[in-house]
Amino acid sequence: MRNQTVPRLSPALPRPLRHTLDRIAILNSSGHVSGARSHLTALLADQWSAAGIEVIELAGTWSFVEADLLFLNLSRPVVPEEYTRFAAQYPVTFNAGAMDLRKHRYADGLLQAGASYKGAVIVKADPAHAGHAAPERASLLRRLTGFHRTAEPREATANDNYRIYACINDVPAEKFAPGYIVQKFLPEESAGRYILRQYHFLGHEHFLSLQTSGAAIIRTSIPQSLEEWAPPQELLDLRARLKLDYGRIDFVEVDGKPFVISVSRSPALPVSKEPGFVPPAYFRLAEALADAMVDIYSTTEKAVF
Repeated sequence: MRNQTVPRLSPALPRPLRHTLDRIAILNSSGHVSGARSHLTALLADQWSAAGIEVIELAGTWSFVEADLLFLNLSRPVVPEEYTRFAAQYPVTFNAGAMDLRKHRYADGLLQAGASYKGAVIVKADPAHAGHAAPERASLLRRLTGFHRTAEPREATANDNYRIYACINDVPAEKFAPGYIVQKFLPEESAGRYILRQYHFLGHEHFLSLQTSGAAIIRTSIPQSLEEWAPPQELLDLRARLKLDYGRIDFVEVDGKPFVISVSRSPALPVSKEPGFVPPAYFRLAEALADAMVDIYSTTEKAVF
């Protein structure tokens, strides 16, 4: 009988184990009002709930609730230590590594007093210190008495702290002290309008929105477009350095390169003249980002993303 050679088969690559995500806790600031819908996170929560995942909203660190994953949703630039300690109680955290998003750590084109730069500049408020969270006892008192302050202002109000100067010599000396940044003002323009680019991301999902305005300082509003996008390496490197899993980077293009203006770990929804209106594109964005987080959780063994 003729000898037969049995073909050698390459071993199958191991498939990642999948873990079920049953409950997500979203950690907000102590002043958060349950059900507030001013930020993109509200749309993500809708998607998770529709997929059968229980979503718990936490306002501050006064009470621990068990969950498979903690999603940090603070708009303040620096995460207070008590929030970091609170997050450490959870088996998996998301965005908890992005501790310090003050502008002096990432903004492009920063200038010091006496710089020889000849163009226009913009001065922006930038917290000099980490600050402290509002006392959690106050949060508990609000819950017991039923008193709530109004929802947190949207990101557009941050533009009230911006001021443009024709040259650096016009900037008051106190604006070069900690608590402010002085940045080159290099607007992107097209057809007589200013352009702002906003990079939305979660994990490996990337979207770009374009906003235009007749005003030099653009407030978050209805975008001209919102589409999937391949970000340049500079922005991916910035995300890695700041340890941002989810958020938004605002920038303009200067000589074909991104010029970073601001970064947020809790992106606001665009402001609309019609209360409660959300552009349909943001629902598609939320669906893609929410699915991405579930997929990351389901296939990773890391405790912190």
